[in-house]
Amino acid sequence: MTKRWLLAIPLLSVITLAGAQSPERTSAPLVFRVAGEAQAFPETAVLRFTVVGDGETLGKAQEQLQQTEQAIVKALEKFGIQKGQIATERFAVIPLQPSVSSGLPATTALRPLGYRVQKGYSVMLPVSVENLDKLLQIADAVLQQGARPTVTTGDERYGYSERIPYTLLEFMVRDPDKLLQQAMDDALQRARRLAEQASKQIGKVTLRLVRLQVANIQTFPERRTITPEGRDPINTFAWQPVRVTVQIEAAFTYE
Repeated sequence: MTKRWLLAIPLLSVITLAGAQSPERTSAPLVFRVAGEAQAFPETAVLRFTVVGDGETLGKAQEQLQQTEQAIVKALEKFGIQKGQIATERFAVIPLQPSVSSGLPATTALRPLGYRVQKGYSVMLPVSVENLDKLLQIADAVLQQGARPTVTTGDERYGYSERIPYTLLEFMVRDPDKLLQQAMDDALQRARRLAEQASKQIGKVTLRLVRLQVANIQTFPERRTITPEGRDPINTFAWQPVRVTVQIEAAFTYE
């Protein structure tokens, strides 16, 4: 989410500047550094899980994986979730290699002991504070049928390098770009109100925006996740809105 917002900012700034710059400046600009804010409660929950199959051959590994898949699909159907709502996110085939003894050269090719097939899935679900319990029941049902929480690296989702283990449920707003735009609009309105107050004090009434720069963007919280780590998520998970703050520097000329 954050990565999408960071990519959107340069374009947004250019669009604003293209319509605001004036070739003539008759006065020193009024410069204001302000912050704007927008917030919204999460509207979507993403259930992420991984199914694993092991076997002496690829065929046996795939057969074990399919058995687990079928059990998970049946469990989800009890909650009204159809197979078509389950999206495949990743697929991997991993040879299970034996350890190399010290008496063998490092270049020796060893026959795999077997194979592991992994498939990662995601299910998009509507979320509200009223249906949190149901979401946890769905996640529990999937885990009971042999699914594993998906291990997600931070750089895949947010541009960060840390590893986030066992992400099971993640909560997000449906339109993060809209939330960012609302924060930008709020910041610009605050800057314009300050400029209007300052221009009135010096007897000027016409303002023109000549520069808009984004200094910083922050989201709170950066992640909303539930992880199956042996703790009660109801007691530890605080339902709160996603909040975006944008700090800008806006310069106005006056006439």
